[in-house]
Amino acid sequence: MAGLSCARGLLAQGHRVSLFDKGRSTGGRLATRRDGTRQFDHGAQFATARGAGFAALMASLAQSGHATPWQAAQKGTDIAWIGQPGMSGLARGLTDSLGSESLTLRTAAHVSRITPDRRLRLHPAAEAKPGSVSDQGGEVTEPFDAVLLALPAPQAIPLLGTIAHQFAGRLAPVAIAPCWAVMLTLDTPLAAPDVLRPTDGPLSWIARDSARPGRAPAPGEAWVLHASAAWSRTHLEDDADTVIAALVSAFTAATGQGCTPVQAKAHRWRYALTETPLGEACLWDSTARIGVCGDWCLGARIEAAFDSGTALAQTVATTLGLPA
Repeated sequence: MAGLSCARGLLAQGHRVSLFDKGRSTGGRLATRRDGTRQFDHGAQFATARGAGFAALMASLAQSGHATPWQAAQKGTDIAWIGQPGMSGLARGLTDSLGSESLTLRTAAHVSRITPDRRLRLHPAAEAKPGSVSDQGGEVTEPFDAVLLALPAPQAIPLLGTIAHQFAGRLAPVAIAPCWAVMLTLDTPLAAPDVLRPTDGPLSWIARDSARPGRAPAPGEAWVLHASAAWSRTHLEDDADTVIAALVSAFTAATGQGCTPVQAKAHRWRYALTETPLGEACLWDSTARIGVCGDWCLGARIEAAFDSGTALAQTVATTLGLPA
């Protein structure tokens, strides 16, 4: 969301933008995993819009069919927006809306190094590893007028380190908690609410994913479990089977019903929930022409990513002026 919002703002100012994403598609934690006829929103669960800019974006995505409210997840007066047909639909809808000849989008492109003249060195997707800063076997693109990083602070630090940039030190205090997610398929419906928010124990979020609005019918039920930040941090390096066993047991305790999953899979989000934000909307060095943005700049919400990316785009556009 931060990177797409930043690109959106720069394109609106008439700049040409190249967007690189190491994933197979854009979205990051706005993620939907598909498994046969079943799909799971195993990353960000919903978005709320409190500012005018993000509210306008969500209204636009709803009009284009990429977003809809989810009543079961709503708490208070904030609408809980979800993507259609999954959470990745929010990123897809925003990407589609950019639709500009001035945008180059490249997926499965792992940026491993920034050179002093603002070239990027890339890994082939097959060689990409999280946190890698190796420059072997890569590709150098043309030099850019500016390089903007929209990724978790701990992943931005190694990239900034390849040019010994001062921002690496600025990002060090940012703390982002991990999250283990488990995806369950059950053949027997459970008599439980669609959303539970446990306040103690291993789990912090339980959702009947198959009950989300717009979800295509499929046999049985799909559930998504999110472990708490504390539990995920303690068990960060556990194997998937151990995590599944522990969280299914916690799921049974929270719902008060036993279950035998037909299928269970786990996914580790190493950087999931901002605990200590940067406290600034973005960072921009007008001399080096390097910038960083992300939800972690402002807080643990999708709207924070939007606000950060939008702020960086505005700052960069003001500095660079109108393109030639």
